[in-house]
Order: sequence, then structure tokens, then C-alpha cells
Amino acid sequence: KSFLPEIFFSLGILIQVVLNTKFINDLKQNFPIIDKEVFAQTAFMLILFIIFQNDLRIEGFLGTNTLSNDSTIRLVKQVFCLSTIFALVVVNKAYTLQKLNFTEFYFIFSLSVLSLSLMISCSDLLLFYLLMEMQALCFYVLAAFNRNSIFSVEGGIKYFISGAFISGFYLLGVSFLYGGLGTISLNNLQSLLAFDLSSYNENLHYIVLVSVTFITCTLLFKIACAPFHFWSPDVYDGAPLSSTIVFSIVPKIPLFFFFMKWLNSISSLTSFLSTVLISIGALSVLVGTLYALAQKRLKRLIVFSSVAQTGFLVASIGLISVEGYSYAFFFLGIYIITSILLWLHFALFHSYSTRSNYYYNKELTSLYTSTITNLFKDNIVWAFSLVIIFFSIAGIPPLSGFLSKMLIIYNLVNLDYIYFAVILVLISAVSVYYYIRVLKVAFFEPKKENSSQSFKTIFVESGSDFTNFVIPILLSVLLLLFYSPSFFLLLSQ
Repeated sequence: KSFLPEIFFSLGILIQVVLNTKFINDLKQNFPIIDKEVFAQTAFMLILFIIFQNDLRIEGFLGTNTLSNDSTIRLVKQVFCLSTIFALVVVNKAYTLQKLNFTEFYFIFSLSVLSLSLMISCSDLLLFYLLMEMQALCFYVLAAFNRNSIFSVEGGIKYFISGAFISGFYLLGVSFLYGGLGTISLNNLQSLLAFDLSSYNENLHYIVLVSVTFITCTLLFKIACAPFHFWSPDVYDGAPLSSTIVFSIVPKIPLFFFFMKWLNSISSLTSFLSTVLISIGALSVLVGTLYALAQKRLKRLIVFSSVAQTGFLVASIGLISVEGYSYAFFFLGIYIITSILLWLHFALFHSYSTRSNYYYNKELTSLYTSTITNLFKDNIVWAFSLVIIFFSIAGIPPLSGFLSKMLIIYNLVNLDYIYFAVILVLISAVSVYYYIRVLKVAFFEPKKENSSQSFKTIFVESGSDFTNFVIPILLSVLLLLFYSPSFFLLLSQ
């Protein structure tokens, strides 16, 4: 009974697919486009899913604790679905902009959300592989969803090949682990690894180390952490904008939550696990920052910026402590809010740029940093909203992004990882440059007189547009969380 919300959601997807597919193929209806209706259905199912999770207070498990539900897992699922609803608003804006007109997009999106929701409850490595593949198959299709774009198809193929390659490594690691210890349950692993395997059998200890390395590398690949981020720039850049937004926001909470459970189960295996993970986190911040410095396209700039932000999260959970997990969740919440705002602005920039270029008979083109030249004079409200977003990501007070980074660095210093804390502070100082560079273009750089682009922004097309409420609400949250973070920090624990 504790998984009734998931059963409801899966049945809802099935009914949605059958009825809507029948309706759009109805000759009497003249093959209608029902994208808005399917979007509303998906959002409604997610809202009901949150309500059912809140009302259902039954704790339980399936099988031999393969899937489990308790108060913490239910809370994580509710936060995940709430962030997914906000992300869905941004996705719908980008989807409408690109005129894909395939309702299957929302069906595939819902299936990926279902797999990610079950991933939160997962405590078994083999079941996690099945859920990970279900989510990955949905994402492969979304990456190549724009069949008329060679970049989209190329991105989907790259994602498929790299994902299949890393899945093989994951299965190899799981097979080694099962062959050595006879279990793939996270709860049993934690008990078995509490013993000193090297004193019992040194070869067994090495086998387990190899398997743990393969599985950990797979998880780092899935969250796009350097040096396993090689697939993300090309895939995110080539995929349709709506798919890119899904990739960068939706899977973060479930993947990091499972990563934390995995690290808890193997924490006693080796003493230098924390040092390795913090080093990888610092490397991810460095790589993301250095590559972002050279980017001129806004989309790739955001992608490499997310690689750098992921490094902070890995460094925090790499401490394998309650404080590290708590601060990682706090940082993740701020990251998701800023990502939603950033991608929403990006989609709206695309939308208004397309309208202003309509009379030039131009198609949808990429946005460069030079596209928002002198935005301050065109629209002062948008310019200042970009200041809040970029300053929060850069970690400049008095914004919540500064607080989230400060807590992680404080925790590193508190646990005697002072050198890593200094490295993260120095790299973060460098990363401020490319955020301020975008703002310099928006505020101070004059437009070229011979420029063929006429890019002006208007803030509203209809008073009922939900995005007009999302932007000020989330911007207010970024400001208020700096001054009153207590509730969010307690929620993160």
C-alpha cells in the first residue's frame, strides 16, 4: 500500500497514452494538436502524486527491502515532484517555442519521472540498473526528439552510445560485487563491509574495490561530474531546448539521493574514499569553470556552469557525514531554483528574439552572449532579474547561492579539508568572471550600428501566463533564503 501513488501514476500514464493517442488519430476530429491539454494532464497527475504522498503515511517495503518507503523518502519524493512541476512549466514554454507538436514528448517525460521516483525508494543495485535504463531510454528519445535537426539526432546517438558503454561498466561492477560478497542490497553491503576484508582475503578486497570503483564512476557519469562529463556538452547543446531543460533539472534529486545511500553503504570500505570524491568534486569545479570561460553561446555556458556546480555537490556528499548530506541538499535546492529561472529566461529570450526577427524572415537561431547586448536599456526588469540569478550562481552575497557554497566550504574546513576548501574558493572567484561578463554585455556594451539583429524583450503577452508568476516567486525565494534559511536547512536534514 505504501506504493499506491506510484501505481496511480503509472496507471495515469497508461490511460493518458491510450486515450490521447486514440483522440489525435481520430479522422472526425481532423487530427487535432492537443499539446496544451496533455501538458495540463501531466501537471495534474504530478500534483495528485504529491497530495497522495503527503496523505499516505504507510511505511513499507517490497521484496527483500528492494524498494522501501519511509517519511524521509516520501519527503524527498514530494520535493522532487514539486521541482518537476516548476521544471515542466519551463519545458512547456520551450516545447511550444520549438513547435515540435508531438504529444509523445509528455508521455516519455512522465515515464522518466516515474522511474526517477522509484529510484528514490530503491535499495538494490540490480533494480537501480533497471530504473536507470528506463530513465535513460526516455532521455535518449528526448535528446533525438527533433527529427528535422541533425544536431538533435547526433546528440541522441552520442547519448545512447556513451550511456550504453557506461551501463556495461555498471553491470560489470555489480557482477564483481555479487560474486565477491553474494549480495547487491545496500543494507546488506553496509553490514558486510563493516568487517575488514583485507585481513580475511586480500584478493576479495581488491575485487570489491574494483566493483565499487565501476559503480561510483557510473553514478558520477549520470550526474555529469568531471571527468565523466564528456557526453553532456554535445548532448545538451544538440538536443531540443525542452529536452535540455529536462536533462539538467529533473534527474538531479533522485540521482544524488541514491548516490548518498550508496556512499553510506560503502563508507567503511576504505579510508581515503572521502579524499577521492572531494578531489573529483574540485576537479569538476575547475574543469567546468575553465571551459565556461571560453564559451560564447549561452546554452553551452549554462551547461559547463552546471558541471562546476555539480562539483560542489560531489565535494559535499564526499564527506559522508550528516552535515555534508544536509548542506548538499540545501545547495541542490538552490541549484534547481536558479536553473529553473535561468532556463526560463533562456526560453523567453528565444521566444521574443524569434518574434522580433519575424520580419527579417529568420528561423530560430542560437543565443550568444552578444545577443543580450544593452538589454538594460531594452528591459530593465529582465536585466536586474539576470543580475539576481547570475550573482546567486556565482555565490555573491546577499543571495542564497553564497550561503549554500559557504556552508559546504565551512564543512570542509571543519573536517580538516582546508586545502580543498581553499581550492574551491579560488576557483569560485575565477568563475565569477564569466557571470559578470554576461552582465557587462547586458548593461554596458553598446550595440553595433550595423548589427542585423533587433532583439527587444517584452515581458508579458497575456496576464494569465503562469511564467509571469513563476519568475517573481522564485526570485523572491533566492533573496529570502539568505536571510531566513532555517526552515529549508531543517528540511534538508
